[in-house]
Amino acid sequence: MRQWQTTARARRRGFTLVELMIVVVIIGVLATLGIYATRRYIAASKTGEAIQLIGSIKTGEEAYKDETYSYLDVTGSLKTFYPNNPKPGQMKAMWGGSGAIEPKWGALGVAPTAPTLFVYACKAGGPDDKVESPTDNNDIVVENWPTAATGLAWYVVKAKADLDSGGNLTTYVAPSFTNQIFSANEGQ
Repeated sequence: MRQWQTTARARRRGFTLVELMIVVVIIGVLATLGIYATRRYIAASKTGEAIQLIGSIKTGEEAYKDETYSYLDVTGSLKTFYPNNPKPGQMKAMWGGSGAIEPKWGALGVAPTAPTLFVYACKAGGPDDKVESPTDNNDIVVENWPTAATGLAWYVVKAKADLDSGGNLTTYVAPSFTNQIFSANEGQ
């Protein structure tokens, strides 16, 4: 009879401390993995805007060249960005308004209908012009970046934003002389 009472009492005790600690550790690991996956998903969705809009700008430049036989120098420099956004990546800015650059973006057919996190620059030149380097403040390094066009007109598109508010700018650069989109500090 005594043995029956002991096992019945043991069954009513519930969970041991070790079992509870194992459950807490498992929940902690799952929560950490969930947070990490969510952050990666959010960063990918933010950078998707830049990649898509750079593709639209490249398409617009090629269509413009088909009509005029030259690329359109939209911003005049890879250090002049549009839209005017003092905190790219931390707040969104709407395209449009009465800025001096906006009509040139319209000539390319680039007019996002929603506010953008990134700011954009597009510099173009002729065969005799020096190809502008995409580097400012060493934010991006591109291997084998040409210093001169090889007898062809060219353009370079640049997008940048501070996606994590840490001061490191996520930068994308796409030139006309390759189909690649170069990136630096992706997701930061």
